[in-house]
Amino acid sequence: MLKQEFSLIVSMPGRDPSQHKLEGDSVSVGRGPDSGIQILVAEVSVQHGAFEATEEGWKLVDGGSTNGTKVNGAPVGDGVELSPMDRILFGDTIPAYFVPTAVLEATPVEELIASIDAEKKDAPALVAGAAPAAPVKPAGTAPSTGNSTVKLGQVKPGAPVPGAAQPTPAKPAPVAPGGGAPEAPKLPPKLGGAPASPNIPIPGTPPKPGE
Repeated sequence: MLKQEFSLIVSMPGRDPSQHKLEGDSVSVGRGPDSGIQILVAEVSVQHGAFEATEEGWKLVDGGSTNGTKVNGAPVGDGVELSPMDRILFGDTIPAYFVPTAVLEATPVEELIASIDAEKKDAPALVAGAAPAAPVKPAGTAPSTGNSTVKLGQVKPGAPVPGAAQPTPAKPAPVAPGGGAPEAPKLPPKLGGAPASPNIPIPGTPPKPGE
């Protein structure tokens, strides 16, 4: 089975992107004239780093450069195994793109760069000195007033607490004369009470037979 071939696209400011096929066991990158991929920018070190062939593909190693190397926004450190469509940054301004050679041959360079940038562009850093967001108060919380705070030591036993609901005092029950049991309340007489005595005729009432 043939090993997949890879190429590196280097995008320098003000210039057309350059294409470099990765071949052999190692390809050096730097500003020096003996570099396999030469990048003539002051930000790139003379011996910036190198691409090293592995059984799986390629590994990128930083050779102790002054301004560092990143892959998808993360520092390379001792070395990073590369994956297709990885975005590399030499220093802070020189992007490069690790792509399969077959994809590069079938896709316009500008379109390929735009696609990788949209997917793996470095996240923007937080702005230093930005004011923190104001804390959000819970909904429905009533504003407090400066005179409503009462300390526990200031409240005397039995004294009403400011702002608290006060109980309604109960009315005393009536007491019967002589100190006995309380009298039951007298009910008012009903209107149209008991009928009149049977011995007294009611006007307008016909007499009963036999009377």
